Amino acid sequence: MAEDDAASFPLAVDYCGVCSMPPEYCEYSADPSKCYEWMKVNLPDHYSRIEAIAAQLEGVSVGEGKRQTRGGKAMKKVKIKEESVKRLCISRSQRAKRKCVTVIVGLKSFDIELKKASRLFAGHFSCGSSVTGDDEVVVQGDVYDGIVDFIKDKWPQVTEDHVKYMGDQKR
Repeated sequence: MAEDDAASFPLAVDYCGVCSMPPEYCEYSADPSKCYEWMKVNLPDHYSRIEAIAAQLEGVSVGEGKRQTRGGKAMKKVKIKEESVKRLCISRSQRAKRKCVTVIVGLKSFDIELKKASRLFAGHFSCGSSVTGDDEVVVQGDVYDGIVDFIKDKWPQVTEDHVKYMGDQKR
């Protein structure tokens, strides 16, 4: 190893503030135009170098081109939640002979995590509880009276007006 090589270590690498890749790879990000705008302000030397290369290739300015549609999980757009009607539907369903389960639908509309709620129900009522559908929690046993009070105590955003008892349902 020569003396010149020893002076160049460790390397200092700059990263884009938008896509968190080195500036040379910003063209492969989900939205390169945002990367180039950020680079213009924060890393002007990298921007001028990339702009010069783009001008040599085809006269295309930096930031133009087709937006990449593929990308990782980090580049997905966050869906804006629509304001939906907040209602908590509780019903009782007969399982086998005289066994019943209590079905709770609508916890997601109150931003309640279903798995955590299921664990809390199971612990409080000393029974089995599971998440069965997209927005459905099943608690083993006929626990309607206690579950309404427990939900109101645990999550104050749920009021008596939001709870609707659907009666006995067939599964």
